[in-house]
Amino acid sequence: MREGNGPIQPIADIIPYRAKATPEKVALQELAPDGDLDDTSFAELKRQVDAFAAHLCERGVSRGDTVALVMSNSKRWVIAYHGIFRLGAVAVPVEHAVLHTQPDRVQYALDHAETRAVICDAADSAHLREIAGSARHIVPAQEVDVAAAPGELPPQPDVTPDDLAQILYTSGTTGPKKGVALTHGNIMFNVRRCCESLGILDDDCLPAVLPYHHAFPLTTTIVLPAYAGTRMVVGDVRDRRFRDLLRRCRPTVIIGVPRVFESMLAAVRSSAARAGLLGRLERAQSASALVKKLTGINIGKVLFRRLHRELFGGMQLRFCVSGGARVSPRLLRQYFLLGIPLMQGWGMSELSPVGAAQRFRRFRFYFTRHYERKAGSIGRPLDGTRIALVGEPQQVPPPDGQERGEMVVSGPHVMRGYYKDPGRTAQQMAPLGLRSGDIARRDKDGDLYVIGRSKHVIVLASGKKVFPEDDLEEELSQCAAIEEFAVRPIADEEGAEKIGIIIRPNTDELKQRGVAT
Repeated sequence: MREGNGPIQPIADIIPYRAKATPEKVALQELAPDGDLDDTSFAELKRQVDAFAAHLCERGVSRGDTVALVMSNSKRWVIAYHGIFRLGAVAVPVEHAVLHTQPDRVQYALDHAETRAVICDAADSAHLREIAGSARHIVPAQEVDVAAAPGELPPQPDVTPDDLAQILYTSGTTGPKKGVALTHGNIMFNVRRCCESLGILDDDCLPAVLPYHHAFPLTTTIVLPAYAGTRMVVGDVRDRRFRDLLRRCRPTVIIGVPRVFESMLAAVRSSAARAGLLGRLERAQSASALVKKLTGINIGKVLFRRLHRELFGGMQLRFCVSGGARVSPRLLRQYFLLGIPLMQGWGMSELSPVGAAQRFRRFRFYFTRHYERKAGSIGRPLDGTRIALVGEPQQVPPPDGQERGEMVVSGPHVMRGYYKDPGRTAQQMAPLGLRSGDIARRDKDGDLYVIGRSKHVIVLASGKKVFPEDDLEEELSQCAAIEEFAVRPIADEEGAEKIGIIIRPNTDELKQRGVAT
């Protein structure tokens, strides 16, 4: 599909195109109550999207209206999302987890985006009526009969790449309650480039298990699979059936955040410990590390084939991608030893959201030490994306001629701006592009490494500037007795700043070492 004049332009083109090109191919799977996977073909998905769109149309939703999605992960979420675009309306995904704990956050998004309708889970409809007020239509998704023949629908609006597609509300790291306004062109450019950079295939299986209101899973696990014609599996990483879902769907690509991969590895070790096999696991990891060091060959997939079958239902997993936060290089290397390629990417909601990513190359992973040497890198910018390093806050030149500075990003996926907030938009934009607030270094090969936030630099009395994420995280993350930690400046008696570390201990580890308190 060619950029600019291909068959898929706005997001609304995706499902109709796939329904015509591969109508019987499985588009989506969801874990049923009996534990089996229910299949939905592209043709059936289109019919259900049209049925949902017809229901919204009956409620008065039309082109340009904003429609909120306040739901837990489900097939209905995906159907409703595409149904909004079928009418040329604008999606406003809102975090479902805060609906009952922080309803003011939900209300702010509904009011600020001036939503005409709110799509929700049926169990939350009464609560949302209280929050949303009588002026908005509340649409319980489970009460929409998508199995029925679609009602009368107007012709699909002529939406252009420059038209607004969605507004994402994020507190982020640069201020609270920002509505990130993304166009169809922003999102589709990012989807195309992610497919190319990551090497997504039309026979891949890609689980969608992160909360859908976030930009990262929304683009890479909801829009991208349908665009690429891959099999998407609906689930939730917080669901107790998550591991069963992975085994049953047999994923080939897993996209997650660091906490997902940390939890998966911790579960493997805990399971091995309960079975009395932890020592055997660690010896096998040591053997894998030794062979890699001596030959460059990764034998992890052979050594841990039983583990692959238990976790992923077989040996078909190609690679994983972590985004949303910095991954410890130690965690990456532990996955490598198991024969699991774990790549790292970087982005922000304002970039639709991916800005850079490591490219997976099979030969490099299994027959060289490339990824071990590059552990901690976020790779290179996506094709068509420029990342300049600007305004180095550390005056000492970086070693070996490497660049260092704040990442400023330009490209077709940079947001239109913050919704109804031109002042904040202007603050975020620089002559070279969007200011990320992340400090990075670029090595001689062109690979980027995030080393901290521009506002998190700690200046010591000696004048040395410390980036906690880069200078301390790797060492601290290797201590098994530390479960979580935060690095922040503290003042001594004379007011000079020093490095302070707040630690939450791993009590299970300490108990195993005989530490009672």
